[in-house]
Amino acid sequence: MSRFETSQWPVGIRSALLGSIAACGLASAALAQGIVYDTDVVNDGAPITLEYWTPYGWGFQQDWIDAYTERHPNVTINLQSQPWGDYWNKLPVALRNADGPDIIGMHIGWASSLANMLEPWPIDFEDLDADYALSWSNMVGDNILFMNMSVIHGGIFYNKKHWTAAGLTEADIPETWDELRDVANRLTLRNEAGQMTQAGFCYQGAFRDLLVDLNYQTGTWNFSPDGTSAEMNKPAVLKNLEFMVSLYDDDGLCDPIIAETNWEGMGQERIAMGYVYNWVGGWLDANSNVDWGWFPAPVFEGAPAIGRNNVENSFAVSAASPDDKKAVALDFVRFVISEEDLVLQQVLETGGVPTLRSLLDHPLVLENPIAAESIARNMIESTVYGPIPVAWEAGYDYVRDIVVDGGDLATALAEGEAIANRRLSGLGFVSAERDYPNAQAFGE
Repeated sequence: MSRFETSQWPVGIRSALLGSIAACGLASAALAQGIVYDTDVVNDGAPITLEYWTPYGWGFQQDWIDAYTERHPNVTINLQSQPWGDYWNKLPVALRNADGPDIIGMHIGWASSLANMLEPWPIDFEDLDADYALSWSNMVGDNILFMNMSVIHGGIFYNKKHWTAAGLTEADIPETWDELRDVANRLTLRNEAGQMTQAGFCYQGAFRDLLVDLNYQTGTWNFSPDGTSAEMNKPAVLKNLEFMVSLYDDDGLCDPIIAETNWEGMGQERIAMGYVYNWVGGWLDANSNVDWGWFPAPVFEGAPAIGRNNVENSFAVSAASPDDKKAVALDFVRFVISEEDLVLQQVLETGGVPTLRSLLDHPLVLENPIAAESIARNMIESTVYGPIPVAWEAGYDYVRDIVVDGGDLATALAEGEAIANRRLSGLGFVSAERDYPNAQAFGE
């Protein structure tokens, strides 16, 4: 049985955005639609210092701070980047205290568990909805608690040099999984001793994301009808899991020892194609010289959805912060989401489809091949909007570990579902997956 290794959640890598934005003449472009920023003075002009914790390495966060403090020089905002795992372990405790962070980097996986620790934004939903698509995805109950500026989803990155060496052209870009098998076999290379020197297709590091996508492609929901519990122990899920395992064990398209994650292997030019989310484009640019291409994930015949989409949550405000700091933090939030050029930085660095409607035809957005293709294919509407809490993810992480150890797949799914549901119990999470526009094409 193949061993699918995992790594920590990725962080974004800073892109060279400011020069490009300036070249396009975007000097503090305001939205001038629903969200308006007109604050002249904050904290009565008195000095005030805020703490901004984040698990992301995104460079635009400091640029947001610099833009805000230039306008309000009495404000100091200290940005502290922290390791992903440590951050989410420390945050629930820190948010209970007035001396914890005032602004936090947020992720949709923790929305349910942290919601009661976040300060509602004093922004009308109608104003937010006038500017942003999926505006309701920023809400828990009746409260706007965080901001989703871009939509990301799974897809296939490929090494153009490997592609050309194999005699492949854009006409060979696969649209079905059978076609991907054929292309990946042409891209898989071994030495005379039979050792793999170039993997044709890998997904290690994105095991769970691919299985979720395959479930949606086969019309299989990942949650119960009421959206509160996990559904993993199903024949369709087992079939999808067996398919994934067969790509490694039967087709021999990837040997996991070739790289811990598919993006690291691609950066080392040891993997020709890899499934992962959009952010890998920026990671490859920053960490390698790979000339990469991208295409949407292949689909099974008759698929009612390409897969799942997710949103990049940018920030939230601690409800435990002192009132004066909380007021400035919320003003900072309004400032950022009202400025098109600041939102653009986030969109470009995360490689997603902007939820800010005015950016959908922006030339810098369309320069990114992932965003351009995703917009052209209307990926927001052809993928299932699916916030998934980390409590649920633990179930499929368990399944992955059983696959690593060569255990029984059906047993793994039953035990993984039980783990997920124990962790979901009492969390208050309700999946939005069945709000998908083509939900009627799914099974029950």
